[in-house]
Amino acid sequence: MRFLLVGDFHGKFPSKLKNKIKKEKFDYILCTGDLANLDKIRRYIFKYWTTQVWWQAIGIKKARKIEKESFDSGLRILKELNKSGKKVYLIWGNADFYKGTFSKKENAINPGYYEDYIKRFKNIILIDRKREKIKDLEVIGHGGYLDVTEFVKHPIDKDKRNQRIRLEIYKKEENNLKKIFLNKKPKKFIFLIHYAPYKIMDKVKLKASPMYGKYVGWEPYNKVIKRYKPLFVICGHMHEYRGAKKLGKSIIINPGSAYESKAAILDTEKNKIKFL
Repeated sequence: MRFLLVGDFHGKFPSKLKNKIKKEKFDYILCTGDLANLDKIRRYIFKYWTTQVWWQAIGIKKARKIEKESFDSGLRILKELNKSGKKVYLIWGNADFYKGTFSKKENAINPGYYEDYIKRFKNIILIDRKREKIKDLEVIGHGGYLDVTEFVKHPIDKDKRNQRIRLEIYKKEENNLKKIFLNKKPKKFIFLIHYAPYKIMDKVKLKASPMYGKYVGWEPYNKVIKRYKPLFVICGHMHEYRGAKKLGKSIIINPGSAYESKAAILDTEKNKIKFL
């Protein structure tokens, strides 16, 4: 089987990338998420980091407008993917609008959820925190926002209570990941994730980031990969990286950012990767 690997659109599906894709033959699409453009939001998050909640700092009215712009940018990408005519197996990125991302307080700026629109798209199959059989392969998806390992190894919160809460959430997410694998041990499978495994193509090179020079992968992935040995692990999130590396017996692939006109083709029968 041949898969188009793509993700990190951030509201843009460049013509250059569309033209590259048109020249390729593939059976299915695996998408690592981050459909929406979070540029404005990210700037405020970086500015206030752990000192203030960004949307409270700039005001609800302004924040609501920015959130709606971001939401709409990702919705346009979903529509484009649906037009491809191929089945798209999708997980969420940390920049996406999915159920469970907004607290009660944050509902004041919530523009909606993509799940409510996916029902209308016949080619989009959401496999976040799920397992899906595709012919002789299984694809296991795990995406969405995660507190990265460095956040708990070297706490970013000054307040002890917030440190404790973040650690509890981290452990809960790790346990939830384990549950996906417990009922039935996978044999021949692809692991589709958004964040990279810890210390695998995850060192931040963006100087504007508060995490510059640090690793922002998620260590529970390393444990699962080493234990269950997926054939391939498809990840995104890190725009600075594109390539393939090995972790144990598994091949970790970051296809690059779609908004930079990057993607990849994975041929599982020939065991070949072509970067577009």
